[in-house]
Amino acid sequence: MRVNKKISLCILSSMAISTNLNAQVGKDSVLLEEVQVVGKSNARRMQEQAYAISVLDLKEQYQTAAPLNKLLNSVTSVKIREDGGLGSNYSFSLNGFSGNQVKFFIDGIPMDNFGSSFNLANISANMADRIEVYKGVLPVYLGSDALGGAVNIVSRKNANYLDATYSIGSYNTHRFSINGAYTSHGGFTIRANAFANYSDNNYKVWAPIVNLSTNKQEGYEWVKRFNDGYHSFGLKVESGIVGKSWADYLLLGLIASTDKNNVQTGATMDAVYGGVKTKSFSIIPSIKYKKDDLFLPGLSLSLYGTYNIVNTQNVDTLARKYNWKGEYVTSTSAGEGYLTDATIKERQWQANANLNYVIDDHQSVTLNNIFTAMRRKSDDKMYPDDEMNNVPQQLTKNITGLGYQVRFQRWNANIFGKMYRLYSSTYKLMDQFTDNQRWEKVSDRKHRFGYGAAATYYILPSLQAKVSFERAFRMPETVEMFGDGMVQKSNPDLKPESSNNFNAGLLFDQNFGPHRVQAEVNYIYRNTKDFILKGVSLTSNPTTSYDNIGKVHTRGIEASLGYSYKRNLHINGNFTYQDIKDKLEFEKSQNTYVGDGITENITYGQRLPNIPYLFMNGHADYNFFDFGWKGNTLSLNYDIQYIHSYYLSFTGLGAKATKKVIPEQLSHNVSLGYSMKDGRYSIILECTDITNEKQYDNYRLQKPGRTFNMKFRYYISK
Repeated sequence: MRVNKKISLCILSSMAISTNLNAQVGKDSVLLEEVQVVGKSNARRMQEQAYAISVLDLKEQYQTAAPLNKLLNSVTSVKIREDGGLGSNYSFSLNGFSGNQVKFFIDGIPMDNFGSSFNLANISANMADRIEVYKGVLPVYLGSDALGGAVNIVSRKNANYLDATYSIGSYNTHRFSINGAYTSHGGFTIRANAFANYSDNNYKVWAPIVNLSTNKQEGYEWVKRFNDGYHSFGLKVESGIVGKSWADYLLLGLIASTDKNNVQTGATMDAVYGGVKTKSFSIIPSIKYKKDDLFLPGLSLSLYGTYNIVNTQNVDTLARKYNWKGEYVTSTSAGEGYLTDATIKERQWQANANLNYVIDDHQSVTLNNIFTAMRRKSDDKMYPDDEMNNVPQQLTKNITGLGYQVRFQRWNANIFGKMYRLYSSTYKLMDQFTDNQRWEKVSDRKHRFGYGAAATYYILPSLQAKVSFERAFRMPETVEMFGDGMVQKSNPDLKPESSNNFNAGLLFDQNFGPHRVQAEVNYIYRNTKDFILKGVSLTSNPTTSYDNIGKVHTRGIEASLGYSYKRNLHINGNFTYQDIKDKLEFEKSQNTYVGDGITENITYGQRLPNIPYLFMNGHADYNFFDFGWKGNTLSLNYDIQYIHSYYLSFTGLGAKATKKVIPEQLSHNVSLGYSMKDGRYSIILECTDITNEKQYDNYRLQKPGRTFNMKFRYYISK
């Protein structure tokens, strides 16, 4: 068999069904076919780990118009939940864990404080090689306090290439990205990624209409959003040397980004704003170093450090009250939701050291330490005499992990331990609504120890079994404890979350001549204490806050099935069910009118609100190679997504007739792509939600309906 055929088979075998996205082997893969090496692809090696992991090969998605968050939405157990259109807030849910319970990385570097514009919704798929989605248990080298899993974006490693894309779509939406790299024969390298996005976001919503004269609701109408414009810009550049005797790489980097977002609603669509806006700016210098075989064979050291400068401005100063028609009346007081003209300044240091030693062909050990220190100050022009102005808030975390791996042909296993440390300092409002109301400084130190293990065994060459367990902890983050200065309120009393995470699954992957069948099934169990849940205050000016729930159990199952024929046809689908319930039977009451005591928890045994518990995804594509001309390809793609209805509040609270429900949702998406000259030129036409159904996510905030996009791509590589 020729080498290029072997390489192609390896690439195809790397796509485990958990990716849920199988497409043609693109130009990038074709270029690798001349390399005289036969081995497993990076995606395949990642999939063979003992951890519960899905690997999304982005080389197969360069011809799509979707950003990273849209692509990830089709992975099993993943649900991306958006507040609206381009630039809106979104949450990433994995096995029922969301928000900061799931951590994000770029090449192993935490994205905790990269700024609001540098996120999955703004980053083009063309920037990265693959995405690794870890479910529950994380490898030690990531060094994070994630509770529910992590997403690691792995950048492209092409030595010399240029990849530029531009897309135009509904609601005056424009997206531009350019990605490239250059490496000289002497080892000098420079890599750059940039993006720019703009949208009016003036799509129609089915909204409650309030008569401003009577302040009464008069029903619902289809109206356009009128204060939701968004634009952003981001740049990531790294430069340095590679391939030296003293360094595999030494890179200096810089990330700069900015965005401006008009805010249309509060936490629900019952609140509508006409002049609220936010701005952000971030600049992040960094340094990265790595050397394999340092001092002795098998010893590898990697280091990185960053300094994050992030400024966020929240403005709400208009003395007006709006309705969804864009009408307004003058208000007696300024501020549509919460009077503010505040600048929040965050400064964060990050340092990571990872040491790995390969003892022999079967054993290795890893030691990792990550340190973060954040300092935050606020300055609100509307409250110049407020004690909170210019009062620093601090949050410091240090996580140390030690892991051991043993690996043989048919099985491998990992055991590890982690030490978590946190220090926080902030101000808390004491004796509220009394004559003694005051701000008082509070500080806290927390220490926790976690541990875990993961193992995998090949029952048959095509059948892999996995099992993993972790005693995990997650320390509260800045936005949870300190708020965002607007909709998100502070809660300095938050406790760290802890969870016993268990995963067990089977993966089948078998070729039958030109046919390939993949199947995967996983069982998940989470026993979580002090679960940090984001709730919403259903008032005329809704706000959100994070609070601890004493005990939560999660049981779930995910399954996926896929079929492919050569490189032409790919069909796959997945199913996720997660039962997440409040399991705290009794709770302590303190400082109540009747004193301290123990009371029955009225939500015991009820499913947690505002979390989807049943959803499915399906995908099919067909590729016509050499269509019209040799080297040209026509691609047809179809996607379907289903979400079962779920309640906004606990099921046992209130009358069923008055409960707010996020309704059942079904969406269909299609795309048509045509690439020329082996992928050098491409054009993609895309339509999402082709039936124009009402789509909801967070707190029943309506997303865009039927949307059209056209994407152009130019790609060259040496």
